[in-house]
Amino acid sequence: MKAEPLGSSKAIGLLLTAFSFCVVLSNPSKGAEADLFDWSARELALIQSLSLSQLLPPPSSPSNKYADDPEAAALGRAIFHDSRFSANGEVSCATCHRQDYGFTDDLPKGLGIGLASRRTMPIVGMAYQKWFFWDGRADSLWSQTLGPLENPVEHGIDRHQVQQLVLAHYSQPYQQVFEDDATNQPVDQVFANTGKALAAHVRTLLPEKTRFDLYAHALQSDSKETGILTEAETRGLRLFVGKAKCINCHNGPMFTNGEFHHSGTPDDGEPDPGRGTAFLELEATEFGFFGKWSDADPEADGDHIRFLDRDTRKYVGTFKTPTLRGASDRPPYMHNGTFTSLAQVLNNYRAVSGSTLADEVSHGDLTDRDLNDLEAFLGTLSSNSNDVHN
Repeated sequence: MKAEPLGSSKAIGLLLTAFSFCVVLSNPSKGAEADLFDWSARELALIQSLSLSQLLPPPSSPSNKYADDPEAAALGRAIFHDSRFSANGEVSCATCHRQDYGFTDDLPKGLGIGLASRRTMPIVGMAYQKWFFWDGRADSLWSQTLGPLENPVEHGIDRHQVQQLVLAHYSQPYQQVFEDDATNQPVDQVFANTGKALAAHVRTLLPEKTRFDLYAHALQSDSKETGILTEAETRGLRLFVGKAKCINCHNGPMFTNGEFHHSGTPDDGEPDPGRGTAFLELEATEFGFFGKWSDADPEADGDHIRFLDRDTRKYVGTFKTPTLRGASDRPPYMHNGTFTSLAQVLNNYRAVSGSTLADEVSHGDLTDRDLNDLEAFLGTLSSNSNDVHN
């Protein structure tokens, strides 16, 4: 029997079906890629909450009335870079807080006059914090800046030497800012004012936009630009705000809640009590938020101290959550610098999840690819990663 020719419409239908089948076979990831960029309303809200576009100007600093004084910041910047404020004349604040390394250094433990017991903490965005040091033993930024000056393994000098150095090298700008000559003020007042000037400078150290922020902006503007992040980075972002639960502690535009947690970091020697002993130092210092040299109103300011949870037992071994902005550029990691790569950090978090070492670390099952994707996403939080990936 002679075969009848196919009708034109039927033939076209078969050809289109065959063509579609070939396309699917040649590019099977298209459906997965579409899903990759299909964000839920909840995910979009969380992503926007992390964007620098949501970062308001730094909050006021009630205990430091010079916090936003440009002249105080200029004085503070000069002292920040002045190595004469150290016992050997070789250590300045900038020695450990290196501008070319995200305002920290590349050592497991800070190295000043001697070796510190903890890693140098990055100080970008400190204007948004309410507790300072890894253990939160300072309740204001200006109080924090005084600690390293008198620490024997950091700067190794005392407040009397600070007063002498201010008189010898900064008498005029000091008088301009604080409206009095340092020779007429008690040594503790000069010391406190030096801290307030340093804090005014540190408050100006703010994060820069990154590829993540560009991506968040593109999502908000309903842009079709999906080449800002790679597929791995995008998967990592979804994990960050979802199954991995990183956002539980690393939240807000600074990627930190500024609080203290058990992170499951192994000790590298004697156990470090962390926040557990910081309350004693908070109460002992004369340079606290409600101390003699504070500018705060004790009735109106300082709720973070007034309502402070002082149950020291549950804070033993907890440390402050650091910002993740720029983290990929500044190894090593954790309060004791025990991990040399973000891959090691992520592997440790996977290993300790749900254990007594990290009772606050909880997440879904994470595969090796998940960890690689998370690491890729963290790389988008560095300001030197602004090149768009097409």
